Amino acid sequence: MSFEPQDQTRGDSTPFFGDTEPAPLSCNEAASLCMKAARGAGMSWGMAEEAGFAAAWLVSHGIDGPSHMRAHLERADGRDWADLCPSATPGDWQNAHGQPACPIILGATMCDYADLPEGPNSGATVALGPVSAPILLVPFLVELAHSKSLAFTLSWPEGAIRIDNDETWLQAALQSLGVPQLVLTLSAKAAQPHKPSAASMPNAQTTAATIAALNAFAMRTTVPATEASRTGAGSTLSDND
Repeated sequence: MSFEPQDQTRGDSTPFFGDTEPAPLSCNEAASLCMKAARGAGMSWGMAEEAGFAAAWLVSHGIDGPSHMRAHLERADGRDWADLCPSATPGDWQNAHGQPACPIILGATMCDYADLPEGPNSGATVALGPVSAPILLVPFLVELAHSKSLAFTLSWPEGAIRIDNDETWLQAALQSLGVPQLVLTLSAKAAQPHKPSAASMPNAQTTAATIAALNAFAMRTTVPATEASRTGAGSTLSDND
């Protein structure tokens, strides 16, 4: 493992790995790196923070959230993020432009609408339409399930997953939802209040290629040095007394 202190996109704890090294990331490292990468890909800072949350939540449950985030950002690269937003109307949240919805924007919007009639309330069934990287939607649904005492059923043409207090469904969700895209429908029912168990906060294994790709996105947030910036660097005052 090595560190490159001149890379302004990483915090003091973000590691760099050689091509042949395994690449485990802690929750904090995943959150920081994915937040910066999402911002570099064009998300607002608020949505980028939500991206960091989603990646870190998956890592805390032993899932390679950074690799799923990388794949989503690469597919969305060059598109206007406003075109990947859901259209929040009662019973139908499908993207108005016919594009696969961004799971980060979709999940954050669901949380914002949780107490509104259009939101995922008990008894509601909502057509989400095609959603990119649907595994990244799961952290938001789990947070809603806990905070609003709900159980969700996320269904698609070939199957369904029930998201409730028993997190034994999570590995099945990874197998089914860890794909580039699914056409989803969400239904919600009331459930018994439940306090989530403390996460074990493991390091999820990712790849050196994923670290490099996310850092490449993050580097877009930096401003290249110019001759003018170099000339003007430093104080114009003398240190002499």
